[in-house]
Amino acid sequence: MSKSKEICERSVSSTVIREEELTERLLAQQPAAKATLERLRVRFEGRSDYGAFAPIRNRGCGACKVTIASQGLQRAQRGVFITCANCARFLYIAAVE
Repeated sequence: MSKSKEICERSVSSTVIREEELTERLLAQQPAAKATLERLRVRFEGRSDYGAFAPIRNRGCGACKVTIASQGLQRAQRGVFITCANCARFLYIAAVE
């Protein structure tokens, strides 16, 4: 199994989100994103701890640390996947218990 297909574990307040769950949520929201998702998986395979998805941390991309515009943060807070303007990963706000 390739690294991009493995479990993408990012612990935020003991909440672990699996890449498979993120993929299902993304494709339910944005069915046309499938091709982009596959390109990102290939692009980031074996290159970093993050695959096609990264959590939003400290108002920035959890992978490349670039700050996210406030409009994008508002969309993410509504549960919409946004993309990082720098690395193009799909960004999400990890659920906090």
